[in-house]
Formats: sequence, C-alpha cells, structure tokens
Amino acid sequence: MAARKPAAPYPSCMPKKRILIIDNDITYLNDITYLAAAQRMLQSDGYEVYSHAKGFNATEVARQLRPDLILLDVNRPDLTGEKVFAILRAVDATRDIPVVFWSTDSEESLRASARRFGARGYVVKGSTALLRHCVVRVIGEGTPARDAGTLPSKAEGNGTY
Repeated sequence: MAARKPAAPYPSCMPKKRILIIDNDITYLNDITYLAAAQRMLQSDGYEVYSHAKGFNATEVARQLRPDLILLDVNRPDLTGEKVFAILRAVDATRDIPVVFWSTDSEESLRASARRFGARGYVVKGSTALLRHCVVRVIGEGTPARDAGTLPSKAEGNGTY
C-alpha cells in the first residue's frame, strides 16, 4: 500500500516568522524592560525574535536577517524612528518589510506620523495584547486568541493607530 501525503504540512514543520525589534529600551515595568517582555511574549507565540539597539546600522541587520516584521522604537537617542524608517524604505532589500512603530508615548501626533510614513501600525509599549494582535494582523501566525477580550479600545488611547 502506497503512503499518502498529508493534506497540509504540520505547523511545526513550517518556518517561523522572524521579527526584528529595533529598540535600545531600558525602561522598566515590574522589573522587566518592555523590550524583554515583548521578546518573551512573541517567542512564546512561536516567532523568531531578534533585537538590535542601534539605528545607524539597522538597515544592514534587517538586510541580513530578512525579518517578516520590524518593530521600531520611535523615540531613539541616535536616530529617530522616522529617520530609521526612511532609511529602511530607501534600500531595496528592506523596502517592503512591514514596520510597526512602537513607543511609550501615546500621543496622537506619533500615530499620525506612523500613518503618514506608511508604517503598518503604532503600538504603545506595555500593551501586550495589542502588540500580539497587531503582529498577527500584519504577518499572521501567533495566537491572538490567548488574550481574547483584552484588547484595549481606541478610546483608551492604545489602538494600533
């Protein structure tokens, strides 16, 4: 009897989606940085997560890693998130990588900036449910249902835009 092919590949055989977090964050929430909390959560959701602290060579890192998504801190000491985003868009190898702006600020001007630049979203640091939802919306995979019913509303100032 001939072996049958499975209808679809097993999820564990599928390559993991890669996320690059460009953030030099040292801001703590409950003894853990926002960066570390995001890394742990996204890794537990099955993503490969990499981080890079500097904006100046972020394009080279992104070109080498070829991530499915870049989570970009807006308030950076070396280059602003907007400048890093512009550099990523100017390089052929990184031009089409989806970028989500990420910041501790919930100011409407930053959301407007993300929209104007063409970022795929804006997430306020510390909102793990919203981060998870935004990542799944942009690149798929993951398990947004784990936090079902806990997404902050836009009225609370934490929407993806």
